[in-house]
Amino acid sequence: MSYKEDMKNVIVKSKDATNFGALLLRLTMKADLHNRALLKKAFPNAVEVVKYWRETGECLELPYD
Repeated sequence: MSYKEDMKNVIVKSKDATNFGALLLRLTMKADLHNRALLKKAFPNAVEVVKYWRETGECLELPYD
């Protein structure tokens, strides 16, 4: 799944939100600034999706995942 689909599932707490991408987005949402910076080194797209959601309340669709 794309991060956009995973983020939608995470937001509504769907049963489908158990794959790696969804769990990574949940972890990123819970992380403090330091740990989010560490996650960004390995998973920059996931951190960007969460950052965009926090700023706008919308799910970001990246041309690549």
